[in-house]
Amino acid sequence: MLNKNNIKISLIVPCYNIRKYLPRCIESILAQTYKNLEIILISDGSTDGTDEVIREYAKKDSRIIPIFKQNSGVSDTRNRGLDIATGDYIGFVDGDDYIEPEMYETLLKNAIENNADISHCGYQMVFPSRVDYYYNTGKKVIQDNKKGIRDIIVGDYVEPSPCIKIYRKNIVNNLRMPINIKINEDVLFNFYAFVNSKKSVYEDLPFYHYILRKGSAATSKINQNKLFDPVRVRKEIFEYSLKNLDNEIQSVAYSSYLNSIINLYRVVSNSKLKEYKEESFILKGQIKEIKGKFMLSKRIKTERFLFFHCTGLLMFTYKIYDKLLSKNTNKYEVK
Repeated sequence: MLNKNNIKISLIVPCYNIRKYLPRCIESILAQTYKNLEIILISDGSTDGTDEVIREYAKKDSRIIPIFKQNSGVSDTRNRGLDIATGDYIGFVDGDDYIEPEMYETLLKNAIENNADISHCGYQMVFPSRVDYYYNTGKKVIQDNKKGIRDIIVGDYVEPSPCIKIYRKNIVNNLRMPINIKINEDVLFNFYAFVNSKKSVYEDLPFYHYILRKGSAATSKINQNKLFDPVRVRKEIFEYSLKNLDNEIQSVAYSSYLNSIINLYRVVSNSKLKEYKEESFILKGQIKEIKGKFMLSKRIKTERFLFFHCTGLLMFTYKIYDKLLSKNTNKYEVK
């Protein structure tokens, strides 16, 4: 066991009407092999008995800090935890999920050995009838500042969830979750965290159990936030990159921004959400006006040309692809 008793990890746990699931979450935190934890349990205006669960556990373990507040959403709740956290590192756990016993010992060990500002791992997505691993390869990757930024934008193996990471406190002191963004707010938070990070370490072990259930945020129906928040997030990342980062990162951010608008078009054109078509058209016009010498892959160049000049053909192609070739068009679907 890692014997670094002077290093404290603050864990921020937002809780909203999860009385049925919260005990399992708390027990998995209390069972951590690394014991120097500050456990901040925050009830976000719960009405189902969640508050009573928090109070009972707070009586049993002095590391638990119970917080009760009016409902304001998960981002504001996490921000409340960031405001009061005193640990050397900060982590997040969602109150309806649970974690493996060695998760924080491993994350901290990797952070110390590599002098990393961010240490992160993989996870497993638990459905009622199956488990999907992201990605359980066991590989370890060291990321400098540029690679960390690139990886969080691209998202090809580094996932954006704050729940599979610990952050050195000084890199998130001035960061907060955007409360006006409901979807992909974690992408934006992590983008700025990786901007602030000199070095990160990723070990692909699936310590975190991300529970998919009907009624959870990830499985909610399509709404305006699900449609447009990803575009807003990618636009902000691109605009920041244009002003502050090099051409390689600008190109990655542009590709991501373009893809988010194309994906929006795919959803709107293949559904009954015609009321959002005008706003989608405006977003398409905005990105079409962007000029710059970006380093784009052949696929992105082709998609960009078709999107701007043959939109119908591109949407038809994607429709056929979604119908015939895609095995899993919605990885969050719970039947």
